[in-house]
Amino acid sequence: MHRPARLLTLLPVVAIFLGCPKKADERDAGPVDAGPPVLAEVEPNDGAEKALVVDKTTFIEANVGADPAKPDEDWYVLKAAVPRTATVEVSCPPQGDIALELVDETKTVLAHVDAKGPGENELFPNLDVSGKAYFRVVTAKKGSGGAYTVKVTLKDRVPGFELEPNDRKVDATAVPLGAAISGFLAHGGDADWYRFELPQAETSLPVAEEDAGLPPAEPAAAAPASDTADAGEADAGIDAGLPIEKRIALRVDLSALDGVALDVQILTEAEAVLMASKSTAGVGVSLRNLGARERDRVLYVVVKSAPLPLPKDSKEPPKRGSSTGTYYTLTVAPEDAQDGTELEPNDDADKATPLPGNAYREGFLSPKGDVDHYRLEVDSPSAVTIELGGLDAVDTVLSLVNPAKPDEVLLKVNEGGTKEPERLVNVACAQVCLFRIEATARKVDGKWVREDWNGDKPYRLSTTVGPQDGLEQEPNDKADKAGPVVFGAPVRGLVYPKKDVDYFVLDLRDRAVKTPMRAQLTGILKVDLALFLHRVEDDGKLTLVQTADTAKGDKPETLRTSVEPGRYVFEVRDLKNREANFQDSYMLTLDEGD
Repeated sequence: MHRPARLLTLLPVVAIFLGCPKKADERDAGPVDAGPPVLAEVEPNDGAEKALVVDKTTFIEANVGADPAKPDEDWYVLKAAVPRTATVEVSCPPQGDIALELVDETKTVLAHVDAKGPGENELFPNLDVSGKAYFRVVTAKKGSGGAYTVKVTLKDRVPGFELEPNDRKVDATAVPLGAAISGFLAHGGDADWYRFELPQAETSLPVAEEDAGLPPAEPAAAAPASDTADAGEADAGIDAGLPIEKRIALRVDLSALDGVALDVQILTEAEAVLMASKSTAGVGVSLRNLGARERDRVLYVVVKSAPLPLPKDSKEPPKRGSSTGTYYTLTVAPEDAQDGTELEPNDDADKATPLPGNAYREGFLSPKGDVDHYRLEVDSPSAVTIELGGLDAVDTVLSLVNPAKPDEVLLKVNEGGTKEPERLVNVACAQVCLFRIEATARKVDGKWVREDWNGDKPYRLSTTVGPQDGLEQEPNDKADKAGPVVFGAPVRGLVYPKKDVDYFVLDLRDRAVKTPMRAQLTGILKVDLALFLHRVEDDGKLTLVQTADTAKGDKPETLRTSVEPGRYVFEVRDLKNREANFQDSYMLTLDEGD
């Protein structure tokens, strides 16, 4: 009898193992783990009813057709008796390009993964298998095909992780408020939706009211929409005198992913964008004091990757980063909101946070690039001083902007650095004043950016509102913005910030003859004041008439002259344009006569 050569080769090995008695202290290790079973794809499997069943961790050997006239698709169905999580990895045929799609029985694509290029594997993690789940492998490029492999890893569900597919609102992963949830941005087109139910009025979570505990402001004739109104909502509610909605202050934190720029959107149940933020690669996102309307029952948070910057001369389309080896963690939790807390979003002027007089607000410059607007309304023309407390790690800018044209900056101060305060003093507010807080712009790689932010420590914005009597009215740094001055009525002002210039206009056009006068300017500490008198010509240009700039320190300046009928402008400033004093005011007094 002829024995096959392979069998003859194995017999001595078998004999050796059979003939070796066990030692007394040896233990039987049991059968060797041969790894996951290997299945072979069986055609046809181009639909849900013919899908290859996978109910355990499995390795599949398959082949996808390359006929461009008849694109091939291979269907697989994952089954589990109890809810489990699957990771699906598909290798690519040599020189080919494939895509992995999660589908339902009607062939509706729930998620599409084509993150890699030709010859590279595709990966789909955290797939929810509750009963059954379908996926299919298709060619991403016509005429390409060949042998590929599928590795399905089924494991027990781990609490606190996303469940795919969650690329749509209807498939959003439900998360309790205050709990952490983790997930993967497995490919550039991945978008993870999370659903958070908000506490209702009877609960005891922190709830902030716009003017709770603060002096109420009188309703204006044309007040803007509330600071967190959805896009498309009219501001008729406020104009009609209706009560301002209560809001729940929330904090949103998203951890960083190496090589991935994050894009986070906070949506209402109607999918209106409440707030959005993007980070740079490897940087997380922190949103503070997000104001959710108390009447909203649900908020959605969408996490995806943002396009990565390309070199200026690059002609390639922007790419989005991904990470299958590292997961992010998202937390949405109630803030400990107190009376006077800023509520986001207030990046736009029409969503400015109401600012009470003679009180304060606290807010965060977070995330990077955050801009906060505040709206102050007064009953009568007032002089306003507004102070922004210093903030760690952020050099802040405080601006007065035109309420009718928010892009127009009327007055700006950036005197201090990080941790140092900023002030606007003697601001004239007739009815509505609009203020803006932001980080100082810095030039990075040829671009001006505002990269400083602080999501841990709030700033404090304080206001003092009083009558304008006897005070300069900022902004008055140009002749056409000069405040009025008359004989016998002293006016007080400040040289602040550095390079501040104050103009005051004296109208003598009704005089028939020359008017003799004396102008006296008291000195202030630290600043060498100078006083200039200009005549306003018919074309609006200024002609210098006389100067008083000889005194030093806190010594006064005196100017005596006699002028023809007309309009005149007094200019007060630091002689060297390098000093300022926000605390000590000068006084300008005009007397008629020699």
